[in-house]
Amino acid sequence: MLGPPGVGKGTQGARLSQALGVPSVSTGALLRSLIASGEDTPLVREARQILSGAFVSDDFANALAFSAIEGEAGFVLDGYPRSVAQAEALERFLAERGQVLDCVLFFQLSEAALEARVLGRRVCGTCGATYHIVVAPPCQEGLCDRCGGVLGLRVEDDAPQKRALRRQLYQAQTAPLCAFYQERGVLREIEAEGDPDAIFKKVCESLPRLI
Repeated sequence: MLGPPGVGKGTQGARLSQALGVPSVSTGALLRSLIASGEDTPLVREARQILSGAFVSDDFANALAFSAIEGEAGFVLDGYPRSVAQAEALERFLAERGQVLDCVLFFQLSEAALEARVLGRRVCGTCGATYHIVVAPPCQEGLCDRCGGVLGLRVEDDAPQKRALRRQLYQAQTAPLCAFYQERGVLREIEAEGDPDAIFKKVCESLPRLI
């Protein structure tokens, strides 16, 4: 799934993985899981630096994603690949296993709507589940439906300076992926305006062979 930060890829990815019966692989969630492990390894130390704003190298992103999808018959990718170089590496990795990407969903939303969506986003500090105080609130305010953990802002992503940096990186590195996948005939554009149910209906309509 492709799209600017805050467009709702995490929400739709979770729903899509459940509908397909395959794992949802989020590089952001994998990073937070590494850090939460409390281990002191080179991989964990690099993960901490990345969430503090350091650049994510292609080698690190590839290793993180490949370790999660190795041996899986299917999966939903959220947050990877983020550059053409990563997309090419993924293509080679899958080809070696006789796999290809069925579809690449590109979620689009206006800048104003993106800002409003990010400001209303809340994340569980325990399990990483995401909510929105307007369009996808938890059953009990401030608490996660899944595990009961406390919800809060995702500081490493949603602070104003981090939002600006992430959008700059997106425009420079991730946006060209649309052309890359369009050339391969697998890109599907999704207008991400509206409530999650309406957006997911569009997702399902774009994947008639899978759902």
